[in-house]
Amino acid sequence: MQRRRQCLLLALFTLGCAQGSPGGVFYAGGNDTVTIDGLHRVDWEPFRVTYVKPGADIRRYDRLLIDEITISYRKPPKSARVGRVLVDPNYALSESGRETLQRYYHEVFARSLGNSQSFTITDEPGPEVLRISGHIINLKITVPPEREHSADNRYYASTLGRLSLIADASDSMTGEPFLRVGHSRAIQSRAGGFYQVDPVSTSTALLEIFDDWAQDLRRGLDRFHALPRIPPPVEQGPAGGNG
Repeated sequence: MQRRRQCLLLALFTLGCAQGSPGGVFYAGGNDTVTIDGLHRVDWEPFRVTYVKPGADIRRYDRLLIDEITISYRKPPKSARVGRVLVDPNYALSESGRETLQRYYHEVFARSLGNSQSFTITDEPGPEVLRISGHIINLKITVPPEREHSADNRYYASTLGRLSLIADASDSMTGEPFLRVGHSRAIQSRAGGFYQVDPVSTSTALLEIFDDWAQDLRRGLDRFHALPRIPPPVEQGPAGGNG
């Protein structure tokens, strides 16, 4: 799993040329476009990076099982200290903050994916169930936790940090992967600009991020579900390619 995440993270920053296939799927060319578990990178909006399993038939699945999201930092976080200014701030989530982050993710994804045209939400694995596994990686929090804010001061920031999401859709019984997407985003409100950092603004920013990602994933799953089968890459001749 760690190697899969590293490959997808690398792809977040290196995109190659695309090769068309039937069904409107464009496979990326170049190096590092095939994962160790057989997924191929494609040019497929709206995620920054999308991998699919060529030949997979997703139409036989009609339910989604959403796992608890995992969380890992870009680098080991530092403890906040009142009055201490960090050159490269990277604060740790409190235990309650981690639980809140996980709860927001599950609630928002269950609600949004529950509006799918092709799937319903379930709590049990099964032969017609896709497992959705989410992983927040490269988490970096640049604003000290609320418990470290001075009582007589208000804290303003344009962003709370940054995080990347990797989401997998796989067979809930066998673990065979079919779809993997990745995206990075600053932790800030859709409106942008500076705003007061407090529990309400932080919650709003996280809920908006998860809502955007969940809606994008829902649309992607519905589009792949509509295909008879994910088409294989097209072999290119000497002059081929769109890159």
